[in-house]
Amino acid sequence: MITREDIEKADGSGVKVLVMDSGVEVSHPALAGATIKSWQVSSGPYGGLTVTEDVGGDPYGHGTAVCAILHANAPHVELHCLRVLDENIRGSSSFVLTGMQWGIEQGFDIINCSFGTGTRSFLESYKRVVDKAFCKNSWLVAACNNQDFRTEEYPAFFPTVLATDFGALDALALQRRPGHLVEFVARGSTVRVAWKNASYRTISGSSFAAPHLAALAARLRQLRPQWNACQVKAALYELASTDGAE
Repeated sequence: MITREDIEKADGSGVKVLVMDSGVEVSHPALAGATIKSWQVSSGPYGGLTVTEDVGGDPYGHGTAVCAILHANAPHVELHCLRVLDENIRGSSSFVLTGMQWGIEQGFDIINCSFGTGTRSFLESYKRVVDKAFCKNSWLVAACNNQDFRTEEYPAFFPTVLATDFGALDALALQRRPGHLVEFVARGSTVRVAWKNASYRTISGSSFAAPHLAALAARLRQLRPQWNACQVKAALYELASTDGAE
């Protein structure tokens, strides 16, 4: 059994986290002291998509915010940010699926996706990759639709994904919504986050709840590296409250 005291003593040491997002501003003050690498998905020289390491950069700010939340709440994780979204935080599922597949093959412990898509034509492709993540024991964390957590989006709407809505909670607090695919609520309302050009802003959304949940998962991974996604969900159920959850 994992207790809240166990969680508070952990810091994410030895855990590799992949943040799939708009990139990362590695020089941002909020990331000082972080172990971080930057990657991007791009078109290959002979067609297709490939993942390559880059020097970092975030034309929007979203990925920097997500990485900084993770660093603040699991300060000793090894962070990798893979750019799959453009300067307007739009992206294609082909880029996202390529990035997820790469992350699983690289053996990342946790893959954070602070976005989703409701395009059903990619449902089968997402299912294959999510199943592979489960088999390879990469824990997937995903944000939900900001307007209604019941709205079907992928990868959040798979039972082996740690999916979260946002609320006004403390940093490592968690609520549970029994009977829903988006089962958790984490901190994500009016959060002060790092943004591009060394700036900060206050913002709300499930995008920012996801890294809070990922940080909590990283602490669990440090304590129980052999657990699969079902086991970590069971532990999160025990740690979460149902107070105020619909």
